[in-house]
Amino acid sequence: MKNLSLIVTTVLLLTGCASLQEAYYIDREFGQHSQAAWDQQIAYPDYRYAAKTPETLEGITAENVMDVYNETFAEEPQDFEVIQFGLEK
Repeated sequence: MKNLSLIVTTVLLLTGCASLQEAYYIDREFGQHSQAAWDQQIAYPDYRYAAKTPETLEGITAENVMDVYNETFAEEPQDFEVIQFGLEK
């Protein structure tokens, strides 16, 4: 019985060590694979448009657009009750 438990323990330890070598290669390449997965999620990578000059708004028009955009953040948010029971205060 003692020999059987020793054999089982040895086999379990060797099985654990055998899988470590494979895990080493997986861990080593994890950064490369995660970066490749990240790059695949980008709809329009920069390298497609690197040689092109972007078409944009003229400076005067863009200034007016940015003024309207910035003014929307100047308004204070309004407080209101989400749940109303119809009771007078």
